[in-house]
This record gives sequence, structure tokens and C-alpha cells, in this order.
Amino acid sequence: MKKPIVSAPFHPVGMLLIGLLMAQVLATIQVYLSNIDLYATVSAANEAGYLAIPNQQVMGGLQYFAPAFFGGLFFTFTIGAGITLGTMAAVWIWTQVFLSNKLILFIFLFAWVGVLLFVNIHGFCLIPTLYFLLIPPVLFKLATRRKAHRASSSSRLQRLVHLIPIPLLAVLWFTQFDRAMFLDLRDNLLLSNPAGRKFSDFYYTYTLYPAEAFKSQDQKIIKTCGLENIQTRSINLNLQSKLAANGYLLLPDTDQVDLKIIQKEDNLVFRSGERLVFQIPVNQFLSDSRKTLQKFSQQIDRNTSFRQITFLSLLFGFPVLIYMVLHAVLYYLFILFLDRKAAAVTASIMCLLSGISVLAYFQLNRSDNVSIKEISHALGSDNWQTRVAALKTIQQEKLEISDYRTYPRLLKSRILQERYWLARALAFSRRSDTYADLLTFLNDKNTNVRCMAFYSLGLRQNASAIKPILKRIKMSDNWYSQMYAYNALRSLGWKQPKLP
Repeated sequence: MKKPIVSAPFHPVGMLLIGLLMAQVLATIQVYLSNIDLYATVSAANEAGYLAIPNQQVMGGLQYFAPAFFGGLFFTFTIGAGITLGTMAAVWIWTQVFLSNKLILFIFLFAWVGVLLFVNIHGFCLIPTLYFLLIPPVLFKLATRRKAHRASSSSRLQRLVHLIPIPLLAVLWFTQFDRAMFLDLRDNLLLSNPAGRKFSDFYYTYTLYPAEAFKSQDQKIIKTCGLENIQTRSINLNLQSKLAANGYLLLPDTDQVDLKIIQKEDNLVFRSGERLVFQIPVNQFLSDSRKTLQKFSQQIDRNTSFRQITFLSLLFGFPVLIYMVLHAVLYYLFILFLDRKAAAVTASIMCLLSGISVLAYFQLNRSDNVSIKEISHALGSDNWQTRVAALKTIQQEKLEISDYRTYPRLLKSRILQERYWLARALAFSRRSDTYADLLTFLNDKNTNVRCMAFYSLGLRQNASAIKPILKRIKMSDNWYSQMYAYNALRSLGWKQPKLP
């Protein structure tokens, strides 16, 4: 009688990597196609004499492979991780809990079809559909085959023990969830160390490429439009004014625009490419153009469901992905000294302890609330988190930052989190000398600080900031900074030049 073959130690991270690889291929294609469309749009806007965002220093990269690949990592580690982990969980539940019951399998199949329909409920989306159409079947087949061929003497209880840290950590971290959590994570876990700052720089360099791939029309910085068959000069001028006020750039070539408006008698027909979206009376659009354009954006937006699933994947899929990768590293390390079962259990315990340790560090370093009476004392603290907490209170209460004697020292801070929140607090200062100080932050070496300086200049409503902001846009090689600068210009009342 032959002895059973004992397979080499295997970790489910292998299945995870297969799913992520498939997602990365699709994500790269998705972002590349979006980049090509955006390049055509910004090129047309630039040739027409408009200020294009991204500018000429950045737009050339839209045609290259690298931005599409690195930008695609966002979708890989969000939607890709979510789909992959969801499929792996479904296989585990079907095989281990329901013992491969065929009725349960049909329920999972119906759920899968339901997700496909949900993704396309606002109109067919090719690449988002392919994520859900291709990845789950491949992983399901591979995972069930591995389950069928792997002999395991572990009890069901032992296998459940490996999953306990994930929901436990999720519950513990949920206690920290609030509106400020992501900013605090950035300040305390990323910007507080060299590796985290490199990751942050990478994120802000490439994040807008995937963002552009699934934004709604209303969320885009550069939106183009064309007018056809407008019957009177007064209506034409009114339409141009309303469209410009809502960020739409009028282009002479109406075949390459996001929105085409055609007048038919007393109505305006709104078209997106060859698709007729709706038509409304001229007077109705002129009386409430913002509402009409929002309606247009909603009706042509096919990515609403995809954005929702991506956000959920960011909240749940990405943290579990980090957990599994860490678990795999520890597992293959411990298996050098322990047997497979002991290595897996030890890795789970270490991951749980690591998650709790990071949570404790995060909780201890989160900015506490500082009352108005405590601001002066807090700004003089040796702890930068305490000073940041005071700056947050100043910003929230719209206080005059330069009234505090520590203000000159804050301007020279080497702590970028402190400079970020100082730039944000300067939005509510009305003194001319603080305006000059805020301008200096436009030259800060950190993207976050520069962006917040642009944001604050927009809130201060000082039109003299328009010229230096325009100068920074033309010099900038960072798309993220350009976006904040452009929004600041619009907040200051700046308008794109009219076509000659």
C-alpha cells in the first residue's frame, strides 16, 4: 500500500496573488484607456487656449505605460483584493461550512450574477464587469481543486481559530472610526516615518490616474462642451456664461466633447457622444444650470456602483490583504522551525498582536481635543501631536493664528504634519502678513502642505493670489498640486480665457 503524498506547505496567499495579478492586468488596461481619453481632452483644451489640468509637464505621461501600471495598483489593492478575498471566503464557506452542498453553490452563483447586474445597473461597464466576470470563476476553480486534493487532519474548530484575528481586529479598529481617522492615519502612521512618506508620495503621484478612470462627469476638473444650432446671440452668450460658471470649457470641435448641447426650437438637447440624454426648455436651463448639469452627470454616470464597491473594498479588502501578506511572511518564516499547523497558528497569533500593537500606537498618538482656553499652552508643547491638535482647534473655530506668540516658531517647523495644519489654519486669518506667510507654503517640498496652501488661499478670497497660483501651476510637475491650485483659482473667481 502506497503512503499518501504529503504536499508542500501551502499558504492561501498564493491564491490571493493570482487574483491580484489578474486584477492588475485589468486595472492597467482600465487606467491606460482612461489616460488616453484624458490626454485627448486636455490636449484639445490646451490647443484651444485654455489652462489644462494636468498641465503640459504631466499630460505627456498619460500616453505612457508606467502611470497606467502604477495607477492601476489602486484598483488592484481595492477592488481586486475585495473580489479575490470575497471569492476565497465563498469557497471556504462552501467547502468547510456547507460541505460542498450543491444548493448552497447555486445560491452563491445567484449572488455572483446579482453583483454583475449591480455593477451594470446604470449602464454597461466593460472593465468593471470583467473584474467580476473573470476573477471569481478562475479562483473558485483553483481553490476548490486545492481543497479537494489536500488532506488535512485539522479539525473545523482549529481552522476557525485562524480566522478569529480578522473579525476581532476589525471590531477593535472600528472603535477608532470617525471623520478624522484617515487624516490621523496619514499623520501618525505614514508621514511620521521615511517609509511611510515614500508611500504617501507614491500615492499622491499616481492616485489621480485611477481616480479619473471612474469619476463622474461632475467630479472632473476639465469638462468640455460644444454648442450647435444656437438660434440667437443672446442665448449663445448666456449658455457660454452658465457653462463656464460650472467649469465647462467650450471647444470648437463638438465631436470631441463631454457634453454637446443642440438647440431645437425652444428646447436644448443634451447629448453625450452619440447618446441623447435628455432635453429641456432653454429657460429652464438658464434659470438653474447647476441642477441641470448635475442631472446630466448622474444620467451618464455608469460607475456609481463600481465606486461604491471599490470604497467598501478599500475599507475591508485592503486591510485583510495586509493581514494575509503579513501572515504568509510569518508562516513561511516559522515553518523553518515548526510544523505546518504550529506555524500557521503562531503566525495568526503574531498577526493579531501586531494589529493590536499598531492600534495602540495609533490611539496613543491621535490628536486629543484641545479647548480654546488650552490652545496657547498646547502650541508651546514639546509634543508635535499636541501642537497639531491645537492647530486643528484653531482651524475648526476659525481663530486668528497669528495672535498666538508661538506663531513665528510654527512657521519654521520641520514637522510636515504641523506645517500642513498650520497652512490649513491660515485659511481663516485676515492679516496681510499671514497672507505672505501662506504664499511661502506654495514652495513647500511636501505635496500635502502645498495642496493645503492652495486650498487656504482659495478660502481667503484674496484675488491677488491668482497670479502666483497660475505661476505655480505652470511650473508644477505634480498633478495633485495642480488640481488643488485649479480649484483655488475657481474659488477666487478666476475664469478660463474665452476662445478667440
